[in-house]
Amino acid sequence: MFTCIPTLGVVLLSQQFTPREAMLQTWRFNGGRITAYTLLGTASGGIGASFAALLKTAPVNLIFAVLLVGAAIMLWRKGTGSSCSSHGRRSLGAGLFGMGFGMGLRPCVPLSGVMLVAAGTGSWSYGLLLGLSFGFGAIVIPQLVFGFALGRAGEELRSQLRTSQQSLTRSGAAILALVGIGVGMEWLSL
Repeated sequence: MFTCIPTLGVVLLSQQFTPREAMLQTWRFNGGRITAYTLLGTASGGIGASFAALLKTAPVNLIFAVLLVGAAIMLWRKGTGSSCSSHGRRSLGAGLFGMGFGMGLRPCVPLSGVMLVAAGTGSWSYGLLLGLSFGFGAIVIPQLVFGFALGRAGEELRSQLRTSQQSLTRSGAAILALVGIGVGMEWLSL
């Protein structure tokens, strides 16, 4: 859950989301994670080999960094007030899904274990089920904390700091860009 704070937390706090909208945006982010976990489990089960070693050598950090900086640019543009509201929300939702997907491709010890077990089964369907169940298990707590608690906290903070909304949005975009650059340069690992 804590690895999501620099990405999802910044986005949720800087936007004017109701708690319900924050839950939806969090589902988009977590949907990207579940999709990545499911694809990795399915592929590992299908070919009988884990992709964990390949992902450590692939440019996954760079892909994730580009997604983070892209989301930062979208947030910055929203801070100018020039982007259309409905288009901005759609592109932000797609950006959140992409950020979640990029985060899901970054192997951690538990995900590597799931991939190895899936590879051991030699079955696409078992790999799919393992990846899917790992994904849902990994998102339950972040969905509740970020979707509900951060949605509520963000709503309260924005009501108290209503006159500073543009600077809050831009600050969030700057933090997200710095995290993206840090991930791309391998100074940070999320």
